[in-house]
Amino acid sequence: MAIGFPLFAVVVIVAVVFFLRQQDPARRPLILKRAGFIVMAVSTLFFGLFVVGETFTDPGGWKALRLVSAWAVPLAAMAAIAWLRPDWAVWAFAVLIAALIGVSIWFAVNPEGWRAFEDRNGPIRDVITFVVAAAVALLGLKRTAVAGAMLLVLGIVPLAVTSLGSLAGFGSLALVTSAPVVTGVLYLLSAGMTGRSVLRRGTEAGPEGRLQGA
Repeated sequence: MAIGFPLFAVVVIVAVVFFLRQQDPARRPLILKRAGFIVMAVSTLFFGLFVVGETFTDPGGWKALRLVSAWAVPLAAMAAIAWLRPDWAVWAFAVLIAALIGVSIWFAVNPEGWRAFEDRNGPIRDVITFVVAAAVALLGLKRTAVAGAMLLVLGIVPLAVTSLGSLAGFGSLALVTSAPVVTGVLYLLSAGMTGRSVLRRGTEAGPEGRLQGA
């Protein structure tokens, strides 16, 4: 899984190069948005392959197939909602992120109980975070600003809350949440630049141009 992080670092560096070389200001936000999505896609791919490999190694067999399906099917459904019904997805994902923050509070209050739970059932918190982040990243292609804010909340708040209780499991969660934070920042930069570009075009058009556009 660790190999995915150098790769998305390369994606960010390449995006910065293209961004600086791009002379058309209207295309710069698109470069940032695409780079953010690619970062999250690379992270999702490597984390997913890692989880699948670990699951089929232990416990393996039909149980492994059921465990993988338990997160792969919801991920596919959430991705479909994000793409086809982005307005619904905003509310659904907000509820899921709030639930993840609640789980982090549970961990901070009772880290021993949560670790015992994960020893029996696997790294559920990391997997759920990875699934929700992947779906929110897809939502960002249509609702860039709100998805960027959600990814930052998803990447920062649970990690900060978790650290208040115990540092056990902090490292694995930090690995999972690093890509959402990077993608969230890129999405918010893209959305901010798009908003300024639209405002500037409207200002340059003047009253007559705005009336014609209406």
